[in-house]
Amino acid sequence: MLWDSFKNLLGWALKTKIQMEKLFQQLIEAAKKNRKGFNRLKNAVVTCQQFELASQLRDIEKEAFPETEEVKLAKEQAKKLNLAFRMVELNISEDVCWLIAETLKMHNEKQGEFSIDDAVKLRLKKEELFLTD
Repeated sequence: MLWDSFKNLLGWALKTKIQMEKLFQQLIEAAKKNRKGFNRLKNAVVTCQQFELASQLRDIEKEAFPETEEVKLAKEQAKKLNLAFRMVELNISEDVCWLIAETLKMHNEKQGEFSIDDAVKLRLKKEELFLTD
């Protein structure tokens, strides 16, 4: 009788594991359609300290959402600005460094005629490039 209970429990566990794997695959496939959603999934996995799984998700993310040249350039510019700001003891995140540079650039191009519309465009662009909320 104990053996039958054990076999039933083992069968249930195997069935549950297979169902969970299918559900997780469905979750990943759904997340592949939305870069922000995928990033949130990956961050949740990191928060749960499942680093191996997070690494696998990062590989899937690179394949599903390859970085454009524009994103690469923005991140490179932001990294350089971040270093410069840290040298003068300003600890500013890279996305904000990029936003500061682009705001100043646009402000100068428009000779001081910077508008709310310009600000909104820059904020949306920052969110798109750096996946921020």
